[in-house]
Amino acid sequence: MRNKTERIMKLNKIAAAIGFAAAVSVSAPALADTNRALEEWKAFAAAENNPNYDKWLKLISDPKAIALAKEWKDLRGYDAYDLMDKETFPAELKPGLVITGDTKANYPWLKDYLPKEMMDHLGGSWGTIKQIKIIPTNTYYMHEGYLKNTKEIRDKKININITDRGFLTYDDGTSALMSGPGATALPFIHPKTGLELHWNFVAHSVNNDALTFGPLDFRACSADGGLEREYSADLWWWHYHNRSNVEPYGDIPGKEKYVEGGAIFFLEPNDVRGLAAVRQRYSGPDKEDDFKVFIPSLRRTRLLTGSDSQDPMASGLEITWDDWRGSWAKTNVETFEYKIAREGFILAQPEVGHAYQSLTTSEDKCNWDNMELELRPIWVLEVTDKTGRYQYSKRETYIDKEFFYLQYQMTWDPRGNPLRVWEDSRDWRPATGDAMWSNVFVTNETTQRHTTIEFNSIWEGRAENVTEEVFDIDQLRDYR
Repeated sequence: MRNKTERIMKLNKIAAAIGFAAAVSVSAPALADTNRALEEWKAFAAAENNPNYDKWLKLISDPKAIALAKEWKDLRGYDAYDLMDKETFPAELKPGLVITGDTKANYPWLKDYLPKEMMDHLGGSWGTIKQIKIIPTNTYYMHEGYLKNTKEIRDKKININITDRGFLTYDDGTSALMSGPGATALPFIHPKTGLELHWNFVAHSVNNDALTFGPLDFRACSADGGLEREYSADLWWWHYHNRSNVEPYGDIPGKEKYVEGGAIFFLEPNDVRGLAAVRQRYSGPDKEDDFKVFIPSLRRTRLLTGSDSQDPMASGLEITWDDWRGSWAKTNVETFEYKIAREGFILAQPEVGHAYQSLTTSEDKCNWDNMELELRPIWVLEVTDKTGRYQYSKRETYIDKEFFYLQYQMTWDPRGNPLRVWEDSRDWRPATGDAMWSNVFVTNETTQRHTTIEFNSIWEGRAENVTEEVFDIDQLRDYR
């Protein structure tokens, strides 16, 4: 009788445990149906009652976004919150915190997460940021083509080798940038050297098979904070090989020598209308980019060389041709040294541009009323010029440990003086993982001039609108 009673009691305990587990599964979301970033955003959006945050929450709540975030976390072995769990942060550093120039001294820990230049601009006398607002940390990832191909490299144990010249090859010696999974993949998911980290940044490229903006607006601001000049331009970008997220899929015909290409056509003002440029990157280390610019005032096309890529894109702008997407200087181990300088966390703009602008520009168009920032895990890639002839003696690029794109960048001139800061926000789509751009600002810490760019992403019709014609300077010159 006693044994029977004990068996009944055990069964009752088991039943109770099953009932409790079932109740938990109903009341709390299953792990596969959410992630910690999403849960943080749910609480934050509910508390803030801001339509912008509601839009973003809807995007990251998409089941496709949740599934893609999980697959990338499984591939990397972590997400941003896993890395944050290993650190201790100030109790005040949490979503909703607003800091102004007047109150920043109250937060002595801020200098550990906000770079010095950004601290100076917060309430500063030029390139002024009136206030910053902390929002929840997101989880970022790249598009499904990168996911598939990076998995293939891992699962099939495909070797991606770095040659003595610093370029990527398969074991048979062919370029990993031109065919197979390496053409659209992260070659070193856990980088151990500066060159490996650099190649991940290069591989991220624009995280899209085709970009088009119509138009994007440049603003050149003087040292006294006045708007000096505005430009408007259309811009395109094409990823040439192993394409999967924008037609045509596979490889672009006729691009067997190139990895990728960018093109721009200036629309305004009238004195520069028609200025056009096409830059295409060769896969190997021995050839400079195929870089051509059409100058309408001269009615001629000019072939630009390596040093020309260090010139401003247009008069008054603080963005050079090599500064496209943060840095588009060609990899060269004879010219540059690459190393991982350090790692940690930074407060940087979020990639929320598909829902709203995280940067609010002031009426004068040269300062900022508000900038939203989130805590991001980063490596700092240090690139040092060995020649003394490049525009930057050193570049520090803060590369995101989830997204493999920059979160912040600082450069120094050939004499070692602080030069340009790059800060931006992407127009990133959580359900697909691909991205364009939302805003960029570049400040010259020596001259106190600065440039802002606001983008108008065109997502629809890219297969039809991004074509060979815009990457042929002789045809682009007659655009519009």
